[in-house]
Amino acid sequence: MQELLKTLDPDLVLVEAFIDDKKIELHARKETSEEACPYCGEKSRGVHSVYHNNISDLPVQEKLLTIILERRVFFCKNPECDHARFPETLPFATRYGRRTIRLDEKIREIALNMSARSAKKVINKGIARISDDTILRILKKTS
Repeated sequence: MQELLKTLDPDLVLVEAFIDDKKIELHARKETSEEACPYCGEKSRGVHSVYHNNISDLPVQEKLLTIILERRVFFCKNPECDHARFPETLPFATRYGRRTIRLDEKIREIALNMSARSAKKVINKGIARISDDTILRILKKTS
């Protein structure tokens, strides 16, 4: 499972994994000690807080995959920066994303050639749990 996380981000570390009949849950965190502010580029080690993000990814062996990521929020020490705090950056997901970019691409690929309701039925059969409204939002984002 560690190798799976490394394909998303080489800095991710597996904390623990839970596997049952229908789903895989990976608890992970980034192992870096500092992060660069995405707004000004200043590096920071000061952690403001920690929260958990649930991110859905492509299924593995027909099991739904969820990554529960322990995500840190850092202080920006640059007095000229407009942002006092910033979250860890994730190259495999959007800032507020609940899905990986590659899962969104798969959903988009399926949904482009059918209605959102038909795509919802196909996608919910084993790729991800998603509503037709979310499918429409994903399609709208790319057009």
